[in-house]
Amino acid sequence: MEQKIAFSYFYGGESELFSYYRIPKRLITDEYFSRVSTDAKLLYGLMLDRMSLSAKNGWYDKQGRVFIYFTLNEIGAALNCGHDKATKLLLELDSNSGIGLIERVKHGQGHPAVIYVKQFTTRDAPPPYSFAQERTGSDCGKAAPLTAEKPQSRMPKTRSQDCGKTAGIYLNNSNTDKSYLEKSTNPSGEQTIDRGSCKERIRSNIDYEWLALRLNASRMEDVDELVSIMVDTICSSRPTAKIGGEEIPIADVRQRLLSLNASHIEYVLESVGNTTTKIHNIHAYLLAALYRAPTTINHYYMAEVQHDEYDTP
Repeated sequence: MEQKIAFSYFYGGESELFSYYRIPKRLITDEYFSRVSTDAKLLYGLMLDRMSLSAKNGWYDKQGRVFIYFTLNEIGAALNCGHDKATKLLLELDSNSGIGLIERVKHGQGHPAVIYVKQFTTRDAPPPYSFAQERTGSDCGKAAPLTAEKPQSRMPKTRSQDCGKTAGIYLNNSNTDKSYLEKSTNPSGEQTIDRGSCKERIRSNIDYEWLALRLNASRMEDVDELVSIMVDTICSSRPTAKIGGEEIPIADVRQRLLSLNASHIEYVLESVGNTTTKIHNIHAYLLAALYRAPTTINHYYMAEVQHDEYDTP
């Protein structure tokens, strides 16, 4: 008879040796999540752990979706950080201002916001493999992340299957006034930025197809209007652009506009929607909102998060 092994007991703190918080591998390896900070990924892992507790407590909404409660105080205690840092981490994960891994919903006066923790992958099938991709190699741009909401399997109409000329589209934001955007020469001999490549670059920056999945048709018309304003400004031959009554060098304005992403666009749409004063020059107003978005978005959403932590009567 095989000898029975005498296993040892757990003593004291040893009982916690095999309790782990798990962070999904895809958050580390997938390029789509590369802009998310390590602390925000850790917070997402803590939220996933809380999901099991919510399920045991029966915390489901009317649609059967599991939710959690995780206040700023609790996040700060878990990650040993203050309210401001906890707020920024929530913003990184939030569906309004960040990557979209959580959704926060107000839950009445005197109660903390409900948090829905979303799956870190989708059911969408990846785009089919193409031998053209193998022929083009790494110099023809990066493939769309497999976790993107909508596979970007189609090639831009302006490109051939051999990739064609694309160097002018992918712009280094630190050199926006140089020759990284394709340029053409008008009859007067002056060089101008190609509007087609500029529009394609902007739509890539703001994850246009992803926005189309999130927003309805009327809101996408607003997005198209913002894109047009950005193209007009970036392709302008004037040495300066007027922002809020101030003349700013066009190179600085181009750099700022070409740094905008989907979160900035949604923020501008939300800010304009909340404006109650009459706007006399909508083009100038929207251009100023776009230009200032990178410097105001964090303060706006931090105020929203801290206000939503406990609704005031």
